[in-house]
Amino acid sequence: MKIIDEGTAQMVMHPVRFKILQCIRDSSEPLFVEQIAKAVNEHPRLVSHHLDVLQETGLVNCKYVLTKIKGSTRGVAVRLCSTTPKLSEVFRDIGVAAAEMR
Repeated sequence: MKIIDEGTAQMVMHPVRFKILQCIRDSSEPLFVEQIAKAVNEHPRLVSHHLDVLQETGLVNCKYVLTKIKGSTRGVAVRLCSTTPKLSEVFRDIGVAAAEMR
């Protein structure tokens, strides 16, 4: 059963979003925005914007966690992101659609 429409496919296939999704999907654990930004060579604010869009559609799950910064006694909130099962379904459906087009 296909769960994507043309809009979802276009959103996922955006070059920066696609790199972000691949980065998170290939990781064995959730990643912080800074880690994702470094891995995909994009500014953290841009990555955060795209994560907002991806979270709204249910493709990623993000939450804020407190962590300590070296040299500081205060905690700082950082955004931790992982993929959802829906992403695997969307990638599968895109693969099926691509195969049907051949």
